[in-house]
Amino acid sequence: MPPFWVLFGFAALLALGWSLINGCHRRNAAYKERLRSSVAHFPQGTTRKLLRLMAPTSFKDRWNHATVLAGCVCIIASPLYVIAAIAGYAGFFVSMGALIAGSLAGAYLGELCFNSWGCALVVPNEPNLPLEAGADAQKG
Repeated sequence: MPPFWVLFGFAALLALGWSLINGCHRRNAAYKERLRSSVAHFPQGTTRKLLRLMAPTSFKDRWNHATVLAGCVCIIASPLYVIAAIAGYAGFFVSMGALIAGSLAGAYLGELCFNSWGCALVVPNEPNLPLEAGADAQKG
């Protein structure tokens, strides 16, 4: 088997597993309650941003969440891929390409398969509305 596919598969499986565990946490009622209470003391704009990242509801937010997860996999697994490149198992660009492509593929597939249902958290008093222009600035 070519080295690219071995490295790609490892990164994809790592991201897929992380997505599965992340989805289990996001569907847990106790986790949702802890998240709801921990973001309640922030200003409304910050609360909305945190909820969009930690408990995404829209496709765009879920895509962003999966991209963040893939970035974390890249950071965690990069030493192994650098060692594979230095040891001559695969070229540097092949190794890094496999890491990036595998982590993105695994994270997006995991978000699509495991986290499509039951992961959203909507605070009843403060709906998760889309951000308006200029809503990023915190009012004092």
